Amino acid sequence: MNNREPKQFAEIKSEHQISAARFSHDGSVLVTAGYEPVVRRWQFDGKTLAPLPSLEGFHGYSTAIAFHPKLPHLFCADTWGQLRCCEGEKTLWQHGAAHDGWLRQIAVSPDGGRIATCGKDQFVRLWDAATGKKLAEHAAGEDVYALAFSPDGQDLAFGDMRGRLVVMDHDLKKPQRTLDASALYKLDRIQDLGGLRVLLFIDGGKTLLAAGTTPQNGATPQSVPTILHFDFASGALTRTFTHGANKEGFIHDLVQHPDGHLMAVTAGTPGSGMLFLTNPADKEPFHVNTKMANCHSLALHPDGKYFVVTSTNRDSNGNGRSLGKNGEYKTNSSPLHLFEM
Repeated sequence: MNNREPKQFAEIKSEHQISAARFSHDGSVLVTAGYEPVVRRWQFDGKTLAPLPSLEGFHGYSTAIAFHPKLPHLFCADTWGQLRCCEGEKTLWQHGAAHDGWLRQIAVSPDGGRIATCGKDQFVRLWDAATGKKLAEHAAGEDVYALAFSPDGQDLAFGDMRGRLVVMDHDLKKPQRTLDASALYKLDRIQDLGGLRVLLFIDGGKTLLAAGTTPQNGATPQSVPTILHFDFASGALTRTFTHGANKEGFIHDLVQHPDGHLMAVTAGTPGSGMLFLTNPADKEPFHVNTKMANCHSLALHPDGKYFVVTSTNRDSNGNGRSLGKNGEYKTNSSPLHLFEM
């Protein structure tokens, strides 16, 4: 594998706190979602990001975002359960309540024909990507945090708060198997500590990765970034990868570079956070960057040459933070860090 070292070449200031970022299928547009009822858009020319008109009309926070693999269609959602498909500034279709409350993630099938969504209402739902028609739904019985289509589009995997991974057929009609990712969950001091955040297929679908954290302590949140490797055919856990100290917390985003290595960002105890790159079979990352705090998303450009990491200012506001001299309360912000491989 080609272990290329990334170098940051720009940082775009933002007055807003961003939790997710993704590039369009052609790499010309970056979109971001976060702690505001807006999805922001940026034009990318290989050197910098230029703001485009934002998408408004969301409720609470904008949450999940995903692009169609072939068309300039963006699927986006919010904490009230709204689901929308847009092309540029135009809304193609919309559901005001696709889920009852927080819609956590959106997955797009490899051919772009279907999208899957999951949410805090404990449902997984399947939609026609072109029309927005609901095709099927499955009651998971727990808060569902992550989901992913297999590379051939024949299976849909989803994982809930307690680390239960379920593989369904692409129509959501028949469970294929259940995998045990309970290492990513702990009940501590009557708190449910759910650590699953990302599902990712690699090796052409032979391996399913479940990433997040191994919870240690619920009183003063302590947890270690973790990636579980499952043989997809058998469901057997084949490897557990951890990196970082207890304070490092969650792997919030995980992608695979065209060269084969994995790219992840973490955030845990306020002020901590890192970017790391590792080969799937290695024990340690070949690149670690701890200069960015509270990293929540990594958007990889389709050509593999560029990527963007979103972080939150290291001195982020929290409970008990005093007001400024003029009575103002300064909100958190998330600079966009641009890297080149």
